[in-house]
Amino acid sequence: MKLPNYNLLFIFIFSVCSPSEKKLDSLLTFVDNDGSPRIVYASPNMGEKNLARTASVSVLFSKEMNINSCVQSFSITPNTLGFFDLSDLSLKFTPSSLLSYGSYTYTITKNCESKDGKDLNDVFSANFSVGEAVNAGSNPQVTGLFIAAGVVADCNAGIAGRVNFLGSDYTNVCMGNPTVNEIEVVFDKPMEPSSVISAIQINPSISANFVWTSSTQLRVIPDRPLSGNIRYSVTIAASAADSLGNRLLSPVFKSFLVGSENLVPAATSITIANGTLADCLAGIGTLTNIIGTSVTNGCLGNPNANPIVIDFDRPMNRSITESSISISPQLTGTFLWSMADARVTFTPDAKLVYGTRYTISVNKNAISANNINMSQNISYSFIAGGAIGDAPVVQSVGVASQGCANSFPGTGSATGGSWVLPQCFWDNSLPILSPTSYHFRAGDDGSGDTGETDACADVNTDNFKLIFSKYMDMNTTLNAVRLRRMSPPSTIVQLTSWVWKDCQATFPFGCRVLELSFAEQEASCNALQFGNTNTQGDFNLMRSDDTPAGFPFYMITVDTSAKDTMGASLQSNFNFTMEAK
Repeated sequence: MKLPNYNLLFIFIFSVCSPSEKKLDSLLTFVDNDGSPRIVYASPNMGEKNLARTASVSVLFSKEMNINSCVQSFSITPNTLGFFDLSDLSLKFTPSSLLSYGSYTYTITKNCESKDGKDLNDVFSANFSVGEAVNAGSNPQVTGLFIAAGVVADCNAGIAGRVNFLGSDYTNVCMGNPTVNEIEVVFDKPMEPSSVISAIQINPSISANFVWTSSTQLRVIPDRPLSGNIRYSVTIAASAADSLGNRLLSPVFKSFLVGSENLVPAATSITIANGTLADCLAGIGTLTNIIGTSVTNGCLGNPNANPIVIDFDRPMNRSITESSISISPQLTGTFLWSMADARVTFTPDAKLVYGTRYTISVNKNAISANNINMSQNISYSFIAGGAIGDAPVVQSVGVASQGCANSFPGTGSATGGSWVLPQCFWDNSLPILSPTSYHFRAGDDGSGDTGETDACADVNTDNFKLIFSKYMDMNTTLNAVRLRRMSPPSTIVQLTSWVWKDCQATFPFGCRVLELSFAEQEASCNALQFGNTNTQGDFNLMRSDDTPAGFPFYMITVDTSAKDTMGASLQSNFNFTMEAK
């Protein structure tokens, strides 16, 4: 629709009346000396009142305009949706729906320009009111915003009191009361429902159902519990209108903190079996909650495996919670749920490893059956079998010709010594000295020959004695021992015989003292071959009584594959170097 061309109308009037030149200048106020366009007509007028709710805004310009620039320069407050009818000289804005009762202001900025590129002479603005004064001045108000708050027990029981957070800040709002926590909005006047619902914004966003219990009371019922330890803000925009179309005078912005984390799931216990080896093997280990107790003797198996049982204070989502549980070092096994999904039992595929600290973690991705995450990550640990400090060690080293003990413990020499010491070379209360401080004599005297028994018989000055701190598993420990010549030329050394001492005769058996005899292929027994049945064996290392000082050196090693009778590995690799003399 195009507005009439008022320029022609005014020219006609001026021509008929033939006013004086001065009077004509005063009437043609819309003509600017610099050619800038002006608004020559606008409706509603400034201050116009009692307009109908169907009112529209019309504007007439003094010259042809780039009308799209004028549309972009047009605004109306409160913000109102509508459509435009346009011509080169006019602009008409029609609201898409009935205006609300109250005041409006419309504005056209100087960015509105004519077709020849001239900006509007000045910013134009006018205000008007819709409806009678009694309606236009009577705006609705929010008189209450109610929500349940209280201690965890009351929230869980559904008896938490409802508080008005419109006037106070509450930090103990329930997640649910008991399952969800409704927000109630109360107005002082009957409201137009759709405008109110569209005006409400809750952040963080929630999905909810809106239920009007009366024309002044709205219930916002969340689909799920509120998130714990989160501050929510509730905004009601000024576009909320009453049944007469009157809007709120100003928006409402309030917030609250969900401080009563009454629905947050928590692990109440992590239970494993612990106790003596005999009790664990009999399957009667004591069940202990590692959340409240430090456990350093967890069963390796009870008797075959040691299940880890995690109890929660409410039913959990199985798959997500399982994926949130981790055990370090990693174990393979199976999960089994019970107690209405409030208990999960993890059973490892194999026995635990002695001396290992296992850490059980549940991260906060674990969720309850009603989709609420745990509030924080948790981690608790225990030691299987015994503390790592209780793992076996080599307690003493010596040779059989010394007065080195045949039972635990052995006593070493602080200054070292030779193969005739009244005690061992060393014990673990002493520092290990340089290799030149410990002298043993090789058993070979250089008199042997091919097929002869000379120099083949066992001499105990090169029979090494190892004393362990624990009763050892004889097979794994023997296989963990090595002797090698460190000085050139390299030789071939083999274990020829061994004797275990200081053994226990009852379960789990094992011994603490190991005496070993080694043969060296390069020794004179049977010339350049190891001894055989003709020589009645070969039990000695290559002759050393004629070697120079500081030569040769031998190292005896026990690696961590050595285990005690409880399955604990040697605490660390043990190396001891000596000089053959």
